[in-house]
Amino acid sequence: MDVAQGLGSAVGEASADALEARIADLYERRGRELWGLARRLGASDEEAADVVQEAHLRLWHELHRGNVISDIDAWTFRVAYRLVMDQHRFGRRVQGIVAKLTSLRSETETGIVVDDAMSLWPYVDRLPPRERTTLYLHYRADLTFEQVGDVMGVTPGAARTYASRGVERLRTMFGDQGEVR
Repeated sequence: MDVAQGLGSAVGEASADALEARIADLYERRGRELWGLARRLGASDEEAADVVQEAHLRLWHELHRGNVISDIDAWTFRVAYRLVMDQHRFGRRVQGIVAKLTSLRSETETGIVVDDAMSLWPYVDRLPPRERTTLYLHYRADLTFEQVGDVMGVTPGAARTYASRGVERLRTMFGDQGEVR
């Protein structure tokens, strides 16, 4: 039984202190991957940190109420995914209002983080959203396709399809010489 399953099943008999300790352990174990998912989905560093904290706070509330969560990892990643999507929707609304008021459009710049300069992740960021999210959750956050499906609200087979399509797109980007086309 892994930590996430133990966390979900032991809530009934756990005290508040034990619950907090278990969630803190989950935060240490998965916080970096959750933050990375939020960043890959377009959140700023600060927004990504807020998403991670909010996801864990919501987990604590759910478990404190006595709700049983069968897969804590998938549940937490799903909450983080939805929080970022909510931020995007809110941001689009605000931008629309500001654009109407000022009749000016501003474009934001996105830069490549130094750690990603020698990796495929900047190219993964160019993929369609579902393929990008699937690849990140499976290869960076190390979730199974079943968990990826739970996070994204699709079947495990659909998650596998998104992953294989994304990998195939990356292969065509690089061609035979390993250079980006």
